[in-house]
Amino acid sequence: MKAASCSHLPEEIWESIFKFLDDNHHTFKSLSMVSKQFLSITNRLRFSLKIKTDRAIPFLRLIFQRFPNLTSLDISICYMKIDHLAKISTFPNLPDIKSLSLTDYGYDISEDGLRVLSKKMKKLTFLNCTNVKYMDKNHLFLIADCFPLLEELILTESVFRSPLFTRKDDFEDQLLELPKLRKIHLYDNKVMDHQSIIDLCKNCDLLQEVKVIDYLPYWKRVSYRFQ
Repeated sequence: MKAASCSHLPEEIWESIFKFLDDNHHTFKSLSMVSKQFLSITNRLRFSLKIKTDRAIPFLRLIFQRFPNLTSLDISICYMKIDHLAKISTFPNLPDIKSLSLTDYGYDISEDGLRVLSKKMKKLTFLNCTNVKYMDKNHLFLIADCFPLLEELILTESVFRSPLFTRKDDFEDQLLELPKLRKIHLYDNKVMDHQSIIDLCKNCDLLQEVKVIDYLPYWKRVSYRFQ
């Protein structure tokens, strides 16, 4: 397809056609090389971004400027430096991010980093923290405090497989303040039971699903779900 043969069509027509491709990265990459017009359209229609290496961090500001309509950010960097969260929080377009994944994170997720992000990502409804080095109940309640509009929260496994809760009385004095939460996945070491879930999520009126994964080696692991 030559750029010249496409120029007579209005840009909104091409945009409608490209929307059927469902934010397909590889297809958009090919189309973006056809013409400046197609590059501009595909940039606007890119809604998700996945970062797999810390070598991309210095270029993220330019990437965010190129894709102004991002709503989903997936950061899967093993041993990402602690200050990267604070650095990412300075980028444009963060107020539009609704989905954030922090996976394979080689350090503890810092309170300062989350709080700085939360000041920008005020529309966040989905958070996935899987295979983080270490998480405990304090992280859970910190997340609830930082992102009160969450509808889905995934906290499954840490590198050291440390359980979120270690004692029954961990549930007695603290409740999750996530009124819009519909789904939550947690990992456990047999401390959590049906009543613990009810106590923990007492203020989550819209909750539909709780999935708890046992704190066991993967070949022995059992998951159970409350609905």
